[in-house]
Amino acid sequence: MKRTHKKMAKVILKVLSDKKEHSYGDLERKANTNWKTVRDHVEFLELFDAVIISKENRVKITEFGVNILENI
Repeated sequence: MKRTHKKMAKVILKVLSDKKEHSYGDLERKANTNWKTVRDHVEFLELFDAVIISKENRVKITEFGVNILENI
């Protein structure tokens, strides 16, 4: 069964909620999806300042992202 965009965002933010930097591969495994899906959702979340993507393609949640996670 396909997960909705909202559910995927919640899963990714939940993985990132430990406030550590994660690679796309790590998110892929923990969210149980492929890297392209992770990349697309992370880039979308970055548009809303919910996550930060470093130059090394490592992803970290922002305080705003934590607030979003609490509200979805």
